[in-house]
Amino acid sequence: HISGGTVLRSIAHEFPSISQCWSLDEQLLWDSSLLIAPVIYENHINKSLYLPTTERWFDYYTGQEQTTLGHITVAAPFDFIPLYLRGGAIIPHQQSAMNTVTSQKKPFYLIVALNKKQSASGDLFWDDGDSINTYERYIYNYFIFNYNSNRLTLQPWTYNYTQMGNEVKLEEIKIFGMNKQPMKILWNGQELIYTNQWIFNATKNILHMQMLKLNMAKIHKFIFL
Repeated sequence: HISGGTVLRSIAHEFPSISQCWSLDEQLLWDSSLLIAPVIYENHINKSLYLPTTERWFDYYTGQEQTTLGHITVAAPFDFIPLYLRGGAIIPHQQSAMNTVTSQKKPFYLIVALNKKQSASGDLFWDDGDSINTYERYIYNYFIFNYNSNRLTLQPWTYNYTQMGNEVKLEEIKIFGMNKQPMKILWNGQELIYTNQWIFNATKNILHMQMLKLNMAKIHKFIFL
């Protein structure tokens, strides 16, 4: 919406200097961070794919870091599409519904996939999902998400579609690839309650914050100590 970049792109588009990516035509990226590797041959239940070795990659469904990179083969039963998140991305999600009117009122949650430097960033463009020329008329919201130096900031860069604040809240945040469990978490200076509002999976290095109910019209700062 903002820069006019492609939504779907080839792996070579994002990694032009890696020769192994040049001929990949059976997997793709959604934006620069979500790798989609569908099975395209009848009766196949495994998928061969390539994960660029310069990045961290996480299983989208489990949050587990994929430690084997390069050319790999993974299980892909008939009801499953292999998906991987690239380290360094923050991706907003919303629960699905039968139509966009209903889905736009569902709570938000974020997935933060940390890169090798323990940082990540992302953004979100949001309008009413129906009107035309909302960007030209400035009737939209644009959010910036950033994780760096054990701090996560959620900021409404532009907030002109004010009805959003009455409709949806940010309920959950998951952080993949955190290198250690924090002793405590501060949200806008207030300590979150361990096990009630956050838990840490030491096996998968995943931090899960829940029951947040954050108003997205405001700035939110998390510090992990």
